[in-house]
Amino acid sequence: MKKLTKFFHQLLLVIFLFEYGLLNKKSYSFIPKINEPNQQELKQKSLIIGRTAVQLMQLNQNNEAIKLLKLAVTLNPKDEDLWMTLGEAQFISKNIDDALISLDKALKLNPKKAKIYFTKASIYMNTKYIDKAIFMLKQGLLLDNKNQRAYFQLGNAYILLKNYTLALTTYSKVRKLNPDFWQVINNEGLILYEMNKKEKALSKFRLAAKISNNAEPRLALAIAIYSTQGKSIEALNIAKNALIDNPSYARIKYQSEQLWGQNLQKSAQILFRNKEMKKAVKEAKEKSQ
Repeated sequence: MKKLTKFFHQLLLVIFLFEYGLLNKKSYSFIPKINEPNQQELKQKSLIIGRTAVQLMQLNQNNEAIKLLKLAVTLNPKDEDLWMTLGEAQFISKNIDDALISLDKALKLNPKKAKIYFTKASIYMNTKYIDKAIFMLKQGLLLDNKNQRAYFQLGNAYILLKNYTLALTTYSKVRKLNPDFWQVINNEGLILYEMNKKEKALSKFRLAAKISNNAEPRLALAIAIYSTQGKSIEALNIAKNALIDNPSYARIKYQSEQLWGQNLQKSAQILFRNKEMKKAVKEAKEKSQ
């Protein structure tokens, strides 16, 4: 990986040396001829650097990507996409303040680009500034009112504030756009379970599990079945297989991170204490350490 990063740096150095006349096979002087690049050339070079930085981000070379993106915005400070990508890279590296500054610069350049608001909202969600996240999501949705993912995140923000009515209203907008958005259906189940509407929650979990084979709705379904119908082979088998697929769900902390409420967590612990579940739960906790 270090060799790959070194290659990118060497490549960029060669590009700039050739561009500015610092490398020349026919050079006859110790004083190189400097060709002042025009704005179009700088823009093109910044985009090349930006694409290289994105490739480095995909290879988890985030710090190297940030260095390149800083160079790119220096060459082309009026490109909001470069600023936004820099902000995303800084956020991944947990440079929250720098990320927000970069995104603010992107927003100043193009205040009508919904993605910038959504990116800022993601940062605020992850740093627990939920009210700010909601504001940014709403601003972005004014510009892009069919963005399913943004409505989903807005609903999640309302769950964190325990405003279940607004969360359900927001999720309903997603389902109108995409009836098979299983994460929304699953989260509706989470809310209904917290509201002690367990039968309705069970139906939601079953539908979400039917659409997706993800471990979360399957485990939630098993918990709901066990809670409403008592011990059953179906509930135990579903729960065991779900924990095999994602052992992290055996831990309360992880459940909370996935927006599980207190009622579902308590019901999960009751299921996990069943003697037929103890081995599966123990193995899941060991794997998720």
